[in-house]
Amino acid sequence: MLKDSKKRLVIIGSAGVGKTTLLNNIKKELDLKVIPELARDICQKLGYKNIYEIKDHDKFRLLVLKEQIKLEERYKEFISDRSTIDCWIHWVRWSWCSKKTFESEKYFKLAFTQALKYSHIIYIPRLFKTKDDGFRWNDNDYQNQIDRLFREVLLEWEIMGRTYFVTSKDIKERAKEAIKYLRNY
Repeated sequence: MLKDSKKRLVIIGSAGVGKTTLLNNIKKELDLKVIPELARDICQKLGYKNIYEIKDHDKFRLLVLKEQIKLEERYKEFISDRSTIDCWIHWVRWSWCSKKTFESEKYFKLAFTQALKYSHIIYIPRLFKTKDDGFRWNDNDYQNQIDRLFREVLLEWEIMGRTYFVTSKDIKERAKEAIKYLRNY
């Protein structure tokens, strides 16, 4: 198990890089409550099959952020394959220019304040082309933009010191990397 007394672990990265796969491969070792990806469940509860059908994307993004925070605060210790960092990245990419300043600042403060509570961040960069799953955008240029935004936010928010960058493409090797990082942190 981890050395820190409070374990709040998040796995971040653009769509289709293997966040959920990594989580599923390390969760038994960690014995922590798992917070799953919420966007798909929320989308389904709202009656949509995929993100292309959502009518009010800004409202949807705010709902996902609030639900993420709600679960993180409920469980105190957890591992999640999404985070408020992910929420902010998608807000910047899709809502930044269309929303009023106070709306973006409110969203930012919620996401940033919560992100500062993470004890460990595992970042998975794009190491291979994303497969189309019918739910999310997987355009190569789009994915590269999201990947760059993650790295920029990690620096700007000064949370790089608690972030581990995965280097392996192989699923089993990624799990070994992550566990080694978490044990030595």
